[in-house]
Amino acid sequence: MLFFTIILEKSSSRQVPPDNFVKMLDGHRPQKMKLRQADNGLRKLWDMEVVFDTDGSMYLHRGWKKFVRAYDLRHGYFLVFRYDDNATFAVKVFDTTMCWRRYQDDDDASTLCLFFLSIRLCLTPI
Repeated sequence: MLFFTIILEKSSSRQVPPDNFVKMLDGHRPQKMKLRQADNGLRKLWDMEVVFDTDGSMYLHRGWKKFVRAYDLRHGYFLVFRYDDNATFAVKVFDTTMCWRRYQDDDDASTLCLFFLSIRLCLTPI
């Protein structure tokens, strides 16, 4: 499953996956998940503590702030998450220029941009 989020001020302390993702888990409530930056050759995994509130909303909590700092995620960045079925998310980061943010340890040096004005969103598989 793929979903996206835009970094807002309150999302720097915890990340909330969409309700449809939680429904896809079909009642399973993992206590831990992992994040990795998509297409990262080193495949560093970031441990996340998962918290569910009383209404069933899911949060990536402990570990999220470290991920935000490590990838310098800022207000307005666009993140695409892909769930790998083994409690792992691959994450692609797009900055405010609407281009895929490249990091020093990325495998591929190509640039991928989002063009919102033409209402077209084309992403390579992650």
